[in-house]
Amino acid sequence: MNKKGFTLVELLAVIVILAIIALIATPIIMNVVDNARLEAAKRSVEGYAKALESSYYIELMAGEDVDITKVTPDYSGAQVNCTTKTTENNKVKLEGCTVSSYNKDKKFNYEDGKATLVNGK
Repeated sequence: MNKKGFTLVELLAVIVILAIIALIATPIIMNVVDNARLEAAKRSVEGYAKALESSYYIELMAGEDVDITKVTPDYSGAQVNCTTKTTENNKVKLEGCTVSSYNKDKKFNYEDGKATLVNGK
């Protein structure tokens, strides 16, 4: 007798193996996605800060008395809101920044060209 196909036990074994692989892979993939979102939010804060620095330096070089809290940068990325904008030695420093496309509970600071996560990892 010529049998073609799989038995029910063989199909169930394959399904169980695939389910185990999915259970193992899902947390790993989710971790990669979360890390990518975090890095994207950091880059958004850095991009905003660079645009703010550029606008600040342009106004400063024009001989104007610049108030960093009133500088409007030419920035078209994700919306970034910071609670504190200051300058020290003509370097922009941002604190308590949130990114609209990322978890609003996560806050970032920016100093010396680098954004860092304040609360969290």
